[in-house]
Amino acid sequence: MFKLKFDPNKSMEKRIINPEDLLPKKVETTDGKISPFNAEKIISSLMEETAIDKERATQVTINVLRKLSGLGLEFIAAPHMRELVCGELTALSLHTYRNRYTRLGIPIHDVWKMLKEQRGKAFASILTAQVIEQYVHLDRLSEDAEVVIEQISKYALDLPEEERAIIEKAMENALRLYNEKKDKNLV
Repeated sequence: MFKLKFDPNKSMEKRIINPEDLLPKKVETTDGKISPFNAEKIISSLMEETAIDKERATQVTINVLRKLSGLGLEFIAAPHMRELVCGELTALSLHTYRNRYTRLGIPIHDVWKMLKEQRGKAFASILTAQVIEQYVHLDRLSEDAEVVIEQISKYALDLPEEERAIIEKAMENALRLYNEKKDKNLV
């Protein structure tokens, strides 16, 4: 499973494996740049994006590194790394932080289906609609929810009928979710 060049006939000193040797060497960022793997970036992104304290961010990162070292990867994409971190946040019952750290969007299979069904024109609207619905569901929005939903609804007025209908339905769902959470004092 591991891709290490290991020769048991060499001296003991040469056979020592450093933990860093088991981690990926490179990370592809979401903008397509290749960077050297740096575990400190996981800690800092967790702290910046979720407001988690450094001690917990460090523990989450250590646990992710342990799992990652067993995968034998030379390279990892940033979204894959984020999934591993979200999995660890869930395993530690840190759901609020997980919801702040997750990515929003749609599954690859759904994109494939839309393109296959020639719905490429409405793709941006479908994506926008789903992201806003997921955001309301995960983040519970703030008092600005109604303003955000109103702005997106105004933007949709200039879209073709099919796309406008997609956005309007999603914004209605998002507003309904927001109001339900508001009624339950979750916002």
